[in-house]
Amino acid sequence: MFLALLVLLLPGTAWATARADGGTAKVQRKVGGKRAKKLSRYAAVEIYQINTNETLKLRFYDDRGRPVKGWKKRFDKFMRCHQTGAVLNMDPRLARMLYQVARRFPGHRLEVVSGYRHAKVAKNPRSPHKQGLACDFRVAGIPNATLRDYLRKTFDHAGVGYYPNSVFVHLDNRKKGKSAFWIDYAGPGQPAAYAENAREDLRTGRADHRPPPCSTEEGRAEGADDAAQAGLAGKAATPGEVGGERHGKAKVAHKP
Repeated sequence: MFLALLVLLLPGTAWATARADGGTAKVQRKVGGKRAKKLSRYAAVEIYQINTNETLKLRFYDDRGRPVKGWKKRFDKFMRCHQTGAVLNMDPRLARMLYQVARRFPGHRLEVVSGYRHAKVAKNPRSPHKQGLACDFRVAGIPNATLRDYLRKTFDHAGVGYYPNSVFVHLDNRKKGKSAFWIDYAGPGQPAAYAENAREDLRTGRADHRPPPCSTEEGRAEGADDAAQAGLAGKAATPGEVGGERHGKAKVAHKP
């Protein structure tokens, strides 16, 4: 009896409870002698800006649920136009959407390609980037198709742009307007090539298997602007490095 009790009390060892019917004992074991730490409901997420090499720890409440002071001012500066340095009053809901995305993929850093764009930079006069409503981003280690599907299913009154021949997705807050979704098949240095029916292309699988169209002189000029948007002016553009303004002209398929 004494030896049996001693075995039960030894830390990190297996123990067994005998069943009254003489059946097989149930075995439990501690792993490493510690329990996994539960993530705080209000834990900060890490967001990285690829053009400025800045990192932002974003959270809205501390561990006790008290509002964090100054988060909006820090977010506005972090999302500034990286080409002009101009800071805009960014949309608070956009910040909360990005926070929710980062929480959905713990351990994977959310990387911003483009946030606010000053009028001197943004070609499209109706671009939501000019109004502080949009962000082009990726999540390290997560396929953009996975991000695309998550954004569409999760957020109402939002615009989602998918670029299968690049490595970022677009998200914007449409407030009380209808949600929209589009696909642009263009690669770096190419003019926009929007899907005529984005939802149908998703259904058939064409969205993830259509190659980029042939490049043109006009496309190369637009691609140079894309490279500048992604902080890559003067470098050879590759599909993994380019952002753009293409979504402003998109043919969209509205969600039901």
